[in-house]
Amino acid sequence: MIQVTYTYKNREFLQLEDSFMNQLAQMGVRQMHALLEPLSDTLVNENGKIRINLDQHPKIELEGFSTTVKDRIEMVLRGEE
Repeated sequence: MIQVTYTYKNREFLQLEDSFMNQLAQMGVRQMHALLEPLSDTLVNENGKIRINLDQHPKIELEGFSTTVKDRIEMVLRGEE
């Protein structure tokens, strides 16, 4: 199972406090799951976390995935798979 969370200023959020921002965040989580749908058979055995960093320099961090799965996720996010 994978978990998608947001971070901002070193704080991690499963749900944002502002309702509009929370709607955007939940839409982002759904889109992340949709992007990774082709890997669903592989991800079922993984226990990782995808952290979407919303700070000044946004980035996506992958944590707890095996090396091969992490590489495949990164390829999907870059649009290479």
